[in-house]
Amino acid sequence: MVLALGCSAALAGTAGKFQPPYNENEVWTPACGQGNGYKQDQYHMQLNPDFTKYHLGEDWNGVCGGSTDLDAPLVAIADGQVTYLDAVDDSTKGKQLYIRYSFPYAKEAGGLVTFDSAYLHLNGFATGITWTSGVPNSGSIVTQGQPVAYIGGTGGWIPHLHWEAQWDLNIPLTTNPYQNPLIKSQALQYRAPSLIVDDRRDSVDYTLPADGFWYTFTMTGNAPSSTTYVEYQGQKKTLKQAIAAGWIDAEGVIFDSAGSWYYYLDVDANFFENGKQYGFKPLLAGVTYHILVPRNNFQKDRARIDMLHAVENDARFVYVKMDVSNPYEYDPNWDPAWDLHKMAFQLADGRIAYVNQITYKANRLIRNTSYYDPDLGQWTAWKWVDWNQLY
Repeated sequence: MVLALGCSAALAGTAGKFQPPYNENEVWTPACGQGNGYKQDQYHMQLNPDFTKYHLGEDWNGVCGGSTDLDAPLVAIADGQVTYLDAVDDSTKGKQLYIRYSFPYAKEAGGLVTFDSAYLHLNGFATGITWTSGVPNSGSIVTQGQPVAYIGGTGGWIPHLHWEAQWDLNIPLTTNPYQNPLIKSQALQYRAPSLIVDDRRDSVDYTLPADGFWYTFTMTGNAPSSTTYVEYQGQKKTLKQAIAAGWIDAEGVIFDSAGSWYYYLDVDANFFENGKQYGFKPLLAGVTYHILVPRNNFQKDRARIDMLHAVENDARFVYVKMDVSNPYEYDPNWDPAWDLHKMAFQLADGRIAYVNQITYKANRLIRNTSYYDPDLGQWTAWKWVDWNQLY
């Protein structure tokens, strides 16, 4: 029997902002001279040279290393619900905790993303964190920042946090996070968890009166409309859903261009650009707009998902390159205005072909992709990545 978490529905409502699962300013005693907090020891999809396998998740250690972070607390990254808990240290995954989160995202069917965040190798669980096998929706409902578990080394490892974001809710629980070959379709079942959190930490918020007027503002930062959400009486919806619910005006968002005001026929095609003027018009008192502004600290992770999507439907591209050399390249000096990312794939016939992604330095949500067509013997034209498409 294959064990999976199954149900694709959100369990405990919709989350808003996110935070890391660890204390970024954790003070280690005794001090080690390396400062406070945590360091990333393995990034998502990294090729581990010891195992010659790809790591589908991230590893985080206290900066002092060794066992110094044993029993350090871990928290819920947002409001969610426990969907699996394994307190028996009987596999290389050790003790495990899965928490399901949902958030408004206009690029997803139904305007909602639901994914599972997995913590592995735990030493234990916080008081009140429970789950009962075979009983639907029995897991604890958690709130952002609530302690849920403690770092450990169960499964035979040095203490650390192994952290996954499973985009596919039907990944079997027995799946090994180390894979080689790494099939393209399998890579697309996961996302880099730090990227998701980093995109949802900061926001520009407006609670405006419902008095029939448009309220205008100058945007600070660059932000997609796809992750912008509207909140009313505890519910959270995308802009388009908020229009349908009668919370906000049907024009959604207006923007200034050379002194005239316009609106997008598709509100989800809007993008909030730094320094430009926009306007909102709520129809109900108590409506709050939340514009999430990505920090862009994990651009290599965004580039990798962009490159996977670039050849997602091309059957010739089957595997992330299968050898001990690094399949990823990064060149911040490729162009004064653009960073270059490269990713190697192995084709069905064994040939190797590359996909490129470029990121605009002045606004890192502006990206393009291109790939080498092995049959034509040339690179495809640069293709713009929808700046509202983050994952």
